Amino acid sequence: MAQRILALELAEDRIEAALGERAWSSFTLLGTYHSERAEDESDLGPALSRLLSQTGVPDLVISALPGELVAKRLLTLPFTDRRKLDQAVPFALEEHLPFSVEEAVVAYLPLLRDGKNSLVLAALVRRDDLRAHLELLAQAGLDPKTVTLSSLALSALINRSRNGNGAASHLLVEFEHGRTSVVLLDDGGVPRALRTLPVGLDSGRDRETSAGAIIAAVRQTMLSHGSDSGPAAVIVSGSAAASSEIRDRFSRELSLPIQSVEELDCSALLGRNDRGWMRQASCVAMLLGEVPSQSVPLLNFRVGEFAFHGRTGDFSPLYTSGLIAAAMGLLIVLHFILAIATNVHHLRMLNRETVLAAAPVVPGVSAQDAKHAVALRLAAARKRLGLLGGSGGPASPLDTLMFLSRAMPTGLGIDIDEMSIEDTALRLSGKADSYDAIERLRKSLANSHRLSDVQVSEEGPGEGHKVIFHMSAGIKDVGLGQD
Repeated sequence: MAQRILALELAEDRIEAALGERAWSSFTLLGTYHSERAEDESDLGPALSRLLSQTGVPDLVISALPGELVAKRLLTLPFTDRRKLDQAVPFALEEHLPFSVEEAVVAYLPLLRDGKNSLVLAALVRRDDLRAHLELLAQAGLDPKTVTLSSLALSALINRSRNGNGAASHLLVEFEHGRTSVVLLDDGGVPRALRTLPVGLDSGRDRETSAGAIIAAVRQTMLSHGSDSGPAAVIVSGSAAASSEIRDRFSRELSLPIQSVEELDCSALLGRNDRGWMRQASCVAMLLGEVPSQSVPLLNFRVGEFAFHGRTGDFSPLYTSGLIAAAMGLLIVLHFILAIATNVHHLRMLNRETVLAAAPVVPGVSAQDAKHAVALRLAAARKRLGLLGGSGGPASPLDTLMFLSRAMPTGLGIDIDEMSIEDTALRLSGKADSYDAIERLRKSLANSHRLSDVQVSEEGPGEGHKVIFHMSAGIKDVGLGQD
């Protein structure tokens, strides 16, 4: 499901915004907006409500603090471990501050690794200023996932879209209401200087004077952080950047080519390349922090007690795992369905063959009843054949009697009182003259091919010096006349 992301930049009397839509693998800029505070309104709350009536309630919010509220420093630290950076950055920043770091919220962004050293952009904002910013948004029902610095996000947008102009470094000049942000990017796209000037071309001061002050600050920045690789190209954004008069003056006095941020090809990043978003360029750049692939890392003041605990809806870390799991699940389901279909087909074939094989014996029977019906027919046939003394089943009782008459040794002195002949068992009971006679009978029967497991189960003295015995044996399945 697509997710709507709103980027907000709050100034003293106006709000700039950009709205984007993120899907599983695409991102599209839907539009840019702005809303101004009316003269009778004490804060930006009503202006924010009017803006939300245009954009709708977003799924995710990114906001930016005014640049003049944020102190920024580029620090080079002698390690790259993130845990050590977390501990060292606040102390390294404190020496540049006129107040204790305990009164501020510190955030940093690693920019470059050079061997064992790290170049980081460290920034801080007073706790009261950050709290007031979050409370204002909370009044409109918004809880930003990220609170960042817009000029740094805009430099990332320029860095990804600046191919083809031949400049070794770039200077970003963003004309905001009442202030101007200046960011110098080296030939690798790494910020080397960040400044926020307390003057803008749309402020109450004389425009000529304001432009002169901004040009002087830009020239000083370039001289202080100049590059030996060649002149920098100047990229301007903001409402005043649309003025050809302003752009011509900057180009003439700086002796550098001037390019508007709208002239950059951002279609691959934003899903469209419409003109007209120069005024909200920083908000558009903030959206790059939430694109599905190769998102831009943003400085984020939502740390510590101000950490974001809401729902982000950001499942991008699970995209690959989710797709693999879904594919595996689909393959398992297909394998299971194919296995069932194959087994059903084999069962149908076996049932058909079973019916065909059983038809000569029990015609018209179903495959499920064929085995039982055939077994009953075979048992009945074997029984009839046995009674007839045939060779297809157990020996008949008559056949067994004939065998016993031939197998009995002569002169044993044995009288058979009772005989039981079944399909597979023989039982004898009688009297013998001696125990030796019983044993000779047992051995004689055991050595025959008709009987098996011949045993004397019970024997003992009887009347008149006779020995009573009980004998049992198994009848082998042999044909008639095979003795």
